[in-house]
Amino acid sequence: MLAFGVDTPVVQPSHSQVGGPQQWLLWPALRYRVVSPLVHEQRLNMFQSAVLGLGRAGFRQADEIGAILGLQAELVDVVRADLKALAYLDRYNAVTDIGRKALRDGFLDPTRTITTYVYQDVTTGSLWPASTLEPSQAKVTWNTSSRARVQLRTAGSPWLVSAFPVRPAGGRTAPDPPDHEQIVEAVARGEQAKRHGGGRNRRWDTPVPDRVVSRVSLVTSGSPVWIPIQLFLERRGTEGSDLLSWNARNPFTARPSTYLRKMVATRVQESATLRNRIERFVGARSEALLLDYDLIDIAVRRRIAEKLEDRFTVGLREHKDLFELLTLLERDIERARRTGDGAPELGDVARNAWRLHEAILRDVVNMNRPSNSIMSAFADPVGPLLGDYCTRLGMPFGEQRHIKVVTAARQLRKALARPAGAKTPELLAAAVVSAVHSDSDHPIRRLAAVRPNLLSELTNLSKDRNKGSHAQAAVLNVDAGEAAWRLAQDTVATYLGLPLVDVAPTGKDLHLDGESVQAENHRKADSAARPAPIRQER
Repeated sequence: MLAFGVDTPVVQPSHSQVGGPQQWLLWPALRYRVVSPLVHEQRLNMFQSAVLGLGRAGFRQADEIGAILGLQAELVDVVRADLKALAYLDRYNAVTDIGRKALRDGFLDPTRTITTYVYQDVTTGSLWPASTLEPSQAKVTWNTSSRARVQLRTAGSPWLVSAFPVRPAGGRTAPDPPDHEQIVEAVARGEQAKRHGGGRNRRWDTPVPDRVVSRVSLVTSGSPVWIPIQLFLERRGTEGSDLLSWNARNPFTARPSTYLRKMVATRVQESATLRNRIERFVGARSEALLLDYDLIDIAVRRRIAEKLEDRFTVGLREHKDLFELLTLLERDIERARRTGDGAPELGDVARNAWRLHEAILRDVVNMNRPSNSIMSAFADPVGPLLGDYCTRLGMPFGEQRHIKVVTAARQLRKALARPAGAKTPELLAAAVVSAVHSDSDHPIRRLAAVRPNLLSELTNLSKDRNKGSHAQAAVLNVDAGEAAWRLAQDTVATYLGLPLVDVAPTGKDLHLDGESVQAENHRKADSAARPAPIRQER
């Protein structure tokens, strides 16, 4: 059992910012002392890859390699010197065994190993993207078990703040120790944030090779600690309105952190005390899902609710989060249809459609997890197995290309055991495995039967969500928004165990008698050009 009490040490933040309304939380975490290789650059650069590839092909002379690549021989010698320092080339400029491995997966081997501390969230089991070489503790005075006075270090003088301890859910046991792969990534991202001033630092999109993971070791078991998290207010503009919301600041970089905000928002759903505290801090309902939902006009919300209930029955209201996401999605697609291609609402359509799918996929995997004996039988590489699973669900074998990045059995087991923390490819792979080892009523099995390119559609939706969220230059069109919206309708219907529906161009919902008709409609829709949306005056 986890024990976080008044005698649990409090970590001293590396940075603290003063100014504006603030709310401080003491967040429970486990601190591990680890030995880990330090990854500065994740991948070989183009010159290293080219020189290494030609070396494997038998080219040894610098002038010969330079002529092929259009480079000066001196530059080739510089690149080869770096490759020799990494032991990718021997003294005869021949590619070594480790050089072949690096060329195969493109992962640059780290040259430095450090001893540092990493921090694990006790709720999700994930590691914070942070590390500290010499952690220090803050002085704390406990007024009550639910209120503490913490002395934070500032430039020149101490700073006293009042903090609320967020205790783990009752009866929750300690999470499993972090994987070595998690440790390598957490240390690398933490050190990178220090070097670059805590800028944007994304999760890695490729797995860490075993030759790097094998160099990690845990020096200590997890020690309970409190980590101070600062919440602050921010305003978000929506159609001329300023919406007051909150965000969380990373104590190790002093920058706003989407990771920490999601972590706190997830815990809010379980803790009424924490939810009430944040609501008092913001002065309004604080759940991220309800921020936009609450702005919808009551009359519009009622009209959309009637449409959704007619489409999915009144039982939809029992799934509160699902109902609210569908309401937001319906509002966004209606606005996008009026505006046309390039409408900013299309980004909202993609974002809310993916949030809906992500919530359903995680719940489906969590509720339909295969037995331990099945998961223990997974063997590397799992790509061919996933391709076979796709065909068993009625999808082409090639659909596995979207989940082939899940090449390690341990990644697949982790996604099945903890779908809440899985990234998109791993989550899709876990959903496929869950469907194969479940009965015919499994939502993904039913969905794949009428949408043979389901993984392609979900992957594209996830990419469109990223474009909208990060304001990329790529313009989304109405067809993409309509496709995302229709996919969401089918997914919700299968999730609720209802017959699939077809939404006619007029907006009238037609329930179909059997999924074979729905499949035929989708094939026709994909093969024929869709009509242009009807524009209406605002």
